Amino acid sequence: MRTMIFVPFGLMMSAVAACAGSGPCPASVTDDVQPPGGGSAQVEYRFADVSFFEGDPKGKDDVPSDDNAERPRQLEQHWELTRAPGKPITMVCRYHGTNKTVVQVVPLSIKSCVLSGEMDEHGEVIGSPNLECK
Repeated sequence: MRTMIFVPFGLMMSAVAACAGSGPCPASVTDDVQPPGGGSAQVEYRFADVSFFEGDPKGKDDVPSDDNAERPRQLEQHWELTRAPGKPITMVCRYHGTNKTVVQVVPLSIKSCVLSGEMDEHGEVIGSPNLECK
C-alpha cells in the first residue's frame, strides 16, 4: 500500500520553485529507513511518475493520458485537465524505490501537463522524467 502525503498548496508551490526539472511534483522525497543492525537513516527517492484523478484518488481509476511517444523507449504522456463542475483534479506523484507519494489538488489555472523521459527495455522509467504543467 502506498503512503500518501497531503501537501498544502502554498507549501507545494514553494517546493516547486526549488525543484527544477520535475515540475509540480517535488524532485525527490525523503524517508526514514531502519538499516539492519538498528538506528535509522534518511534516504532520498527521485521522482518517477505521476497520475491524475477526478476528485479523491482513493479507489478510483486515474485520468488516462494521450501517449505521444514517437520512438521506442521514449516516455511522453499528455493530459488535458478538464474538470467536472465541483470536482477537483488530484495529482499523485510517485518516486523510485518507495511507496511514499505526494498528493496535491491541481490548481484551476493548470489546464494540461506533459510527462517526458526515457524508459528501459522493460517499460520502467529511467531516472527522473520531466513534468511540465501549464
